[in-house]
Amino acid sequence: MIQGHVAKLARQLPEPGDGEGASSVATFPLRARLRYSKLSGPKCLVASSNEEVLKKLAKILSQCGMATFLATGIEESRKVLIRERVFLVLCDDRLVDGDYEDILSASEWSTSKAPVIVFSSTGDWPDYLKAIRAGAFDYMAYPPFPEELRRVIGNALESRMANTVRAITSANSAMDKDKYNE
Repeated sequence: MIQGHVAKLARQLPEPGDGEGASSVATFPLRARLRYSKLSGPKCLVASSNEEVLKKLAKILSQCGMATFLATGIEESRKVLIRERVFLVLCDDRLVDGDYEDILSASEWSTSKAPVIVFSSTGDWPDYLKAIRAGAFDYMAYPPFPEELRRVIGNALESRMANTVRAITSANSAMDKDKYNE
């Protein structure tokens, strides 16, 4: 299921430019450089201050055919969201220099407006409600079951595609209306 969504989204993206290989370092002038897996699928940002979480989530995403940026904090995440067309964001509820609300804000102000899935080691119900009300696409307990994570990623990509189609249709209707009125 996810592979189908990934294939549809990948056709909309340009191929990664330089080099080959499963993973390498992105060419951003950041203090803590970001790792980027050069797959041809949609780009995903994973933000966590825990190296093990980054590795596990990146592995699952690469199995889904998604290219991943790995960031350890809010500033790194903001820079990726500004410079890249990111289709999905996965982040911890707490990072060293902020929390998921900062990521939600950065995603909302970026051009990609990527859905954000928040991870928590506690998975408390009040925290879940707070994250959803703040605009998170979903809130999951960490570590997630790979099948559950794939399902949520598929839903997020499907929602993203539906929103994109709606925006294009709306823009085309507005252009047609303007053309008709001339």
